[in-house]
Amino acid sequence: MTTDDVVLDEPTEIYTAYFHTVQELTEALTAADTLGLGVRVESYTVTAEDDPDAQTTEFKFTLLAEQPVQSEEA
Repeated sequence: MTTDDVVLDEPTEIYTAYFHTVQELTEALTAADTLGLGVRVESYTVTAEDDPDAQTTEFKFTLLAEQPVQSEEA
């Protein structure tokens, strides 16, 4: 391992939710921030079954027991 490598300490996951709109995601982010909890957000594209050309972006929201900490190993 070099000094450029970063080790991530993984906090405990409390729950995971899936949101269809940015507004839903924003509400969850605001609540987590108010409570001082950490989050992990991933976005992905969903294609409609009835219209292969129609795509929407959805979000996977994971609430964490604490803020993720990034630490470097020497």
